[in-house]
Amino acid sequence: MNEYDLNEMRNEQGVYVNVEMTNKFLRKVFLNMVIGVLITTLVPIYLFGFNARLLYAIMPYFKIIMFAEIALVFGLSLGINKMSSGTARMMFFLYSLMNGILFSSLGFVFHPVSIFYTLGVALIMFIVIAAYGYTTSEDLSNYGKYLMTGLISIIIMSVINFFLKAPFLYWIGTVLGIVIFSALIAYDVNRIKKIAFQMANGDEEAMNKLGIIGALNLYLDFINLFLYLLRIFGKRRR
Repeated sequence: MNEYDLNEMRNEQGVYVNVEMTNKFLRKVFLNMVIGVLITTLVPIYLFGFNARLLYAIMPYFKIIMFAEIALVFGLSLGINKMSSGTARMMFFLYSLMNGILFSSLGFVFHPVSIFYTLGVALIMFIVIAAYGYTTSEDLSNYGKYLMTGLISIIIMSVINFFLKAPFLYWIGTVLGIVIFSALIAYDVNRIKKIAFQMANGDEEAMNKLGIIGALNLYLDFINLFLYLLRIFGKRRR
């Protein structure tokens, strides 16, 4: 094997991996994530902007859709090894579709212009932070436990404030949410890059499945960042 082959490099285990295979894996992850975000974006635009009758017909079933998508994402995350990558991809896109249906209700709460503005801010932040997570030489995996602690703190704070309705807790949770999910974007991109190098010479089907889970994680990071930013930039209807 040519040690100076520009198409190959060593991973952390000292094994030569194909750089093109690694880049192909990363492209698939981001492509699936982008498709998921596009689905979630275009569905509410269609329902709220062009087919209000269908939206009103679906709205009574929002709770069913909400519980169905929770079951779907857990089923995808926990059962990924028992399904094909094609099935996993379809489940991810279906989850994105369900989210899009639920997000159609945002148009009743916020002015559409402020929603698109917030979406643009979230997109710019995602690109910048993802670029950092990809290019940094630092191993961000050490921050995982802190991010998980922060995520749990947000959930607990949200549950408490559901009953208290305290404005200061609302804004603390908002700022904390933006910080945590911004950090998670860098963390997940960095982790996906490491997985790409570790699995570059592995089974393609296994890599495709890992790619779907990676896309799901990045999708969730982006969507949650958008929702927390919407608390700040969203202009509520009166």
